[in-house]
Amino acid sequence: MVMKFTCLTTHLQRALGIAERFTGKNLTLPVLSSVLLDVSKNTLRVRATNLEHAVEITIAGTGAHEGRVVVPARVASQLIQSVGDARVDLEERHGSLLVCTRGRETKINGLNPEEFPLIPKVTPVAVATMDGAVLGRGIASVLPAVSLSEFKPELCGVLFHLASHEVRCAATDTFRLAEFRARYTGDAGKGMSFIIPQRIGQEMGRILTTSEEVTITMGDNQALFETVDVRVLSRLIEGTFPEYGGIIPKNFESSCYLKRTDLLSAVKAASIFSSKLQEVTLSFAKKSVSIAARNAEVGEYITEIPTVITGKERVVSFNYHYLLDGLNLLTEDECFFGINGEAAPGMIRNKADGSILYVMMPIRI
Repeated sequence: MVMKFTCLTTHLQRALGIAERFTGKNLTLPVLSSVLLDVSKNTLRVRATNLEHAVEITIAGTGAHEGRVVVPARVASQLIQSVGDARVDLEERHGSLLVCTRGRETKINGLNPEEFPLIPKVTPVAVATMDGAVLGRGIASVLPAVSLSEFKPELCGVLFHLASHEVRCAATDTFRLAEFRARYTGDAGKGMSFIIPQRIGQEMGRILTTSEEVTITMGDNQALFETVDVRVLSRLIEGTFPEYGGIIPKNFESSCYLKRTDLLSAVKAASIFSSKLQEVTLSFAKKSVSIAARNAEVGEYITEIPTVITGKERVVSFNYHYLLDGLNLLTEDECFFGINGEAAPGMIRNKADGSILYVMMPIRI
């Protein structure tokens, strides 16, 4: 008997879209650019791997017969995206996949399922469980601070540190630092720390959008993230993430609360007039913060936002890209901004929600 399965088109579109992003291009192993469709009873499991990372998405449907087929991920994904029917029928025939809808039958040439790599199992060292949407939002909030340079591999990913039922996600490129904190349940033992690659962080930010439970399992140089229907397995980045707690300011020479959208629009406008250093200058006066930039070839910009300043009058410059990234991470109408002069890090965060903080080094001009 050949494999047969029927499911909702939208579910298959989502699964193939996720799986395609986990495939790899390998001329010696073309199967790595493919997905494995495995039908068992009334469940379809879509698997993909590039040998560094792997994903398995489970889809409920109606399975007439069990079986497996391997097809190119891009072809399958693009075809299913074009399907207009609510349901789609899948059938394995002589190693190929038949995709059937009303009035249309398409065959995708398949590869040998025996050549598809086995996805390794994780032997748990520590396990934690938490709200998926909270974790997804937290991972996404620190990604802008991940280093793009491979000089220090440990900075090319997102740190996870779980201890005392609190998870901390952090990233830094040495010029700025982003940190997210949330609560979890489960047993992480005396605590666990690991670094996932930026690419997996991006995928988890995309996948974890609902409040369904996600389980984090740390194994030997591997981490597994599991929801009800998605399993993501990733190799970890070797190395030691820097102890960053000492650079997070605890006190500030000057601080205030600002309407986030006002500051965001002011920095965007000032960036048009910034120099090659890409700096904008913030002046903390008694009752306002002014945002300014000057470029001899373009012109000069300055605007003022009324507020109440706590502490001393100070002038400091920041890279406008870093400022915009940080402000875009915040979620509240008002944000806190604290500085310690032109040689020490400044910090922005939400006014009330302290789960996200963003630290930046000033530009010394």
